[in-house]
Amino acid sequence: MGTALTSARPAGSICRWFVAGFIFPRIYDSFGLIACLLAMVTIVPVDASAAKQKTARKEPAKSKSTPIAGPIKKLTNNQTRNALFRQPTPPTIDLLEKRQQTVHRVRNGETLTEVLTRYSVPQADRLLWARTMKRNVGSETLPAGRELSLFFTKPMLSGRGQTRTGQLKALEVDQSDAFIVTMERGVRGILFQKREKPFDVEVKSISGSVSSSFFEDGRKAGLHPALLSQLTDIFTWDLDLEKEVRPGDTYKILYEQRSRKGQEGKPSLRILAAELVNAGQKFTAIYFEKQKGHGNYFNIEGRSLARSFLRFPLEFTSITSLFTESRFHPILKANLPHTGVDFAAQRGTPVRAVGDGIIAEAGWNGGYGKAIDLKHDATYMSRYAHLDSFADGIQNGVAVTKGQIIGYVGSTGRSTGPHLHFEFYKDQHSINPLSVDVPADESIEPELQRVFESQKRTFQFELSSIPRS
Repeated sequence: MGTALTSARPAGSICRWFVAGFIFPRIYDSFGLIACLLAMVTIVPVDASAAKQKTARKEPAKSKSTPIAGPIKKLTNNQTRNALFRQPTPPTIDLLEKRQQTVHRVRNGETLTEVLTRYSVPQADRLLWARTMKRNVGSETLPAGRELSLFFTKPMLSGRGQTRTGQLKALEVDQSDAFIVTMERGVRGILFQKREKPFDVEVKSISGSVSSSFFEDGRKAGLHPALLSQLTDIFTWDLDLEKEVRPGDTYKILYEQRSRKGQEGKPSLRILAAELVNAGQKFTAIYFEKQKGHGNYFNIEGRSLARSFLRFPLEFTSITSLFTESRFHPILKANLPHTGVDFAAQRGTPVRAVGDGIIAEAGWNGGYGKAIDLKHDATYMSRYAHLDSFADGIQNGVAVTKGQIIGYVGSTGRSTGPHLHFEFYKDQHSINPLSVDVPADESIEPELQRVFESQKRTFQFELSSIPRS
């Protein structure tokens, strides 16, 4: 019937055909009568596509009062396509259900190519996977002791009844404590993704008072060394926690503890808000992110507590020798200028860059032993001497960021024992690192002020709720 409607006939010939059907009933059956009636309904000439649309929509028959020659509403191309080719929606297929997972424990020094060879992956595919990993990770050597998951299509039977090995579709590498690397075969090649492992986050608080030394009393009260170090850095330009904190001073800390499954013993801690009362004066720090993942500490007026430089290149420590124009040198047995500050620390203690900069020189430097000269800008430079070793990747011309580990405390050069000798230069002249005046690092833009005020009120309320120990 649809075929009959695809051609247009003049109204007169259709009527003659209809009359002939009644005159010659022997040659006109019921099927022809129905076809004729439908043809009369469509006496207005229409094109083939419109006729198909009318058939596909299956509209109910109109009553006798409905004009036969009324206007025909045309369907859009999308409506026509949907009506003609609409099929039942197939159930969603999870491709992973058709994959077979194999978990491989990586051996020391093992490469991806070696693992794929072990699991009978064709050579061409091995080269493709290894090339992708080397391009994105820098090496195809896998992390020893960690798991590598391989996802193959399920084995299939060939025509001879033999089992064919499935094709490698994806792999997942437990790359480190923080990241997982995944690679998956796609239409345009292998897709690479490096994603961070999720954290379990807890917000905790602690408070205490000082009876003798802030650091000793803090340790006894269970204050984690990482929090002590952060607190020192936060207030370092406003308050010397080693020298200026006195008995009777108090502290409150609101902090975030982040840990990953299986690594609960190595949590990551970050102070959200802190309050110190020193000689009756209250110091408050509020953590605020102007960009996601990039935060800083501000006082209650919104002034940044950070500076362009850290005050100390080590975490909390004691100073054994100050900057002076004349000091008796224990090795040379003479009074000489001491153009830096010595920090007491055990061998292997991490040394931090006090600011962003470029490594001007990393190597042996006479009496300084193993040393690093870090050029911050056209004005400032810092030197780190008597190092035991350099951090990975530290060499001439490398850019580093404030707080990055660049070396480790040692006793190389003219040194009587493990310690860090630190010097700071302004316009190529050595200055006292402990008295340098550095302006505030940043401020809060007016458009973010309301957000900061809201967060500040929340943290201040939490601080006030912490009971005093």
